[in-house]
Amino acid sequence: MTPPPATARAAWWHAALVAALCTGLVAVPDGAVRSAGDVAVYASGALAVYVAVTVHRAVAAGALCALGAGLLSFGASSAVESAGLAGLAAHTAEVLEPAFDLGGYAGLLLAALVVSSSGMRRGREVWVDRLTLLLAAGLAVTAFAVAGVGSGVIGAVGIGAPLLGAVVLLVGIPLAAPRERRSVSSTALLVAGALALYGYGGHVVAPSEPHLSDELPSFAVAVLVLATRHPSVATLGRRAEEQDSSPAGRVVGIGAALLMTPALVVLWAAHHGGVSGFVLGAGSTLLTGLALWRLTRLTREREAARRALAASQARLHAVLQHAADVVAIIGVDGTVAYVSPAVETLLGAPPAAYVGRPAADLADPRDRARLHAAVASAGTARAGDQPVDADVRVRHASGGSRWVEVRISGRVDVEGVEGWVANLREVTDRRLFEDELRRQARTDPLTGLHNRTSFWELLAAGVAEPEPPAVLYVDLDGFKGVNDSLGHAAGDELLRVVGARLTAAVRAGDVVARLGGDEFAVLLPGADAALLDQVAGRVVRALRNPVHVAGGTAAVTASVGGATALPGDTAEDLVHRADTAMYDAKRSGKDGRVLSVPGPSPVPPQRRATDPPDAATVTDAGAAAPA
Repeated sequence: MTPPPATARAAWWHAALVAALCTGLVAVPDGAVRSAGDVAVYASGALAVYVAVTVHRAVAAGALCALGAGLLSFGASSAVESAGLAGLAAHTAEVLEPAFDLGGYAGLLLAALVVSSSGMRRGREVWVDRLTLLLAAGLAVTAFAVAGVGSGVIGAVGIGAPLLGAVVLLVGIPLAAPRERRSVSSTALLVAGALALYGYGGHVVAPSEPHLSDELPSFAVAVLVLATRHPSVATLGRRAEEQDSSPAGRVVGIGAALLMTPALVVLWAAHHGGVSGFVLGAGSTLLTGLALWRLTRLTREREAARRALAASQARLHAVLQHAADVVAIIGVDGTVAYVSPAVETLLGAPPAAYVGRPAADLADPRDRARLHAAVASAGTARAGDQPVDADVRVRHASGGSRWVEVRISGRVDVEGVEGWVANLREVTDRRLFEDELRRQARTDPLTGLHNRTSFWELLAAGVAEPEPPAVLYVDLDGFKGVNDSLGHAAGDELLRVVGARLTAAVRAGDVVARLGGDEFAVLLPGADAALLDQVAGRVVRALRNPVHVAGGTAAVTASVGGATALPGDTAEDLVHRADTAMYDAKRSGKDGRVLSVPGPSPVPPQRRATDPPDAATVTDAGAAAPA
């Protein structure tokens, strides 16, 4: 049989239909027709339990299955009773009806046992719970034995009242008092138990007189249909974290309601006489007292847990509120599920501005690839594994970016946190300091060009490329004369001008480095012999122009040697051939260039004929001085 649609509206309609059926049965006198109607009522309750277990996938499926079995057993008892009243197998009905009733009560008892053994209780309390149920079962057996198997109403009262009291206390109340808040299903379940208790209790005072309470157990099934048919049954019994706002008041109210049943049993015994009634009343009072004691203990434990949780949350809030580091939770979909208040100090916007946004959007576009790689690496780890660290730039709300150190945990799957926990700490000052140290370690302090270390690193990487680079080796002619004539300060200024002219003479992607003294080098990525000759010619011509330094004018030239990489060349091989070519240029008269390339050199060694071999002319205020 396919259950109806699993919606809240369907649950209310289903319950209303059963309530209407129960209302109609009120006007039907006791007999076969009335018992047949009870079968339909119990069958509707069993159908609702089926929906709760199969469609809603209720957490308390075990207890609900036992409850459904009890309803089916009560329905079978009504069916047998209807057949007997109709004159069909009356003798068999007298035997089967109480047997099915016992089966129904056993289903209720089993539901309570499932809940009490579900791991929600520990220690001695679990034995008190089970003792309570055993006492209820013992009282039921006593009542059944005293009243007789076929004694009808009194037997039902003796069995039903204590058992329903136990079930409502140990099943209904714990499920109806979740630590978060009540739901439709939990409230309806408690109401159904209370209706059944009052229905049976009415017979205690006046067992032979008909009254309205006779119909309450049937209406309890209608309310039970709402409890098990409603979608909120899916979380019925799940442990939550919050405490109800008035636990003490609820305990008092429930205790007053449940103590009514043993009081009615005592009143019935006083009215009819007999020792058995007083025994049942005293036993029911003890049963209810034990259950209320357990409920009070549970309430105190829950209240203590609530206070501890509130204190823990307050401490956590204070820590996150005043921490300099940012704590964020990244959901499994890659969006920011939570971010601590410190994010406003770091990024200039409150947490609400970032929650729900993709985490990658927080990174500067230049570092998104690095952040993606870190998240991907963390995605393969689990909680407890070594976290993944990465330095990335994040965008500030006012513009610009800041460096942060991101530490991403392994995947976390706990209640409230499904994804990754990320810690962000600003490291802008540290990164700037490190960048400055790296720049200083790779930069010539006088000219601002690359130094020898940086040049060799770039050259080593360049020769490994598919298109290897070419190298120019530049040595100034007559630089010693400038130092001797105008001083070292003038020589330093001359070197800075030379560095600037070299940078202007080469391509944008070429690397100019000062190797030391008056020696410079140029790295030309992917350059052939023709391009090498063009750049070398521009370098020679650029350095011929006089330089104004220290109130005078200094003129130097340069001897330039160049080389293109041959197959199998290392960085050392390439520089050695460029250096050798530079010395060839010096020996050929200076102020020229010699290139070491495959085949004949495109330009032979050159020098200016107007300059003496050691061309280094220094003029001071227009007066010529010998070189």
